[in-house]
Amino acid sequence: MSEYIKIETVRLQRKKAELLTKLGESIYYQYRIGNLYSEELKEIGEQIASLDQQLYQYYIKENSERTNLGHRCVCGHLAERHNTYCSECGRKLEFPEEEEQEKCDECGNEVNSQVQFCHACGTRQGVSR
Repeated sequence: MSEYIKIETVRLQRKKAELLTKLGESIYYQYRIGNLYSEELKEIGEQIASLDQQLYQYYIKENSERTNLGHRCVCGHLAERHNTYCSECGRKLEFPEEEEQEKCDECGNEVNSQVQFCHACGTRQGVSR
């Protein structure tokens, strides 16, 4: 096979994979908003939702570990989370207030009470939010 044909074959395979991915994303989106339904889509959608929840839990764990490491003072020093004052410049450390959390209507993960969609599963949250 000539070099040109090999390169074109790879290019066309990549383009096909890209289009199949877009098609899959579009179908999944239509399924999530309730415009499509089949048992096969339901099973795949549940598997994706489960993976999304697991990924989100890892994200939360990584973020909480990073948050517990400390808080950056205005002087630039990284102070430990339990400190009240910066050990470098002596300024009082100001920690951002924790945002009010509620449970997602669909998957039960904690979400900020002000968000419209769950970060873990993508489900639109109740109208009262």
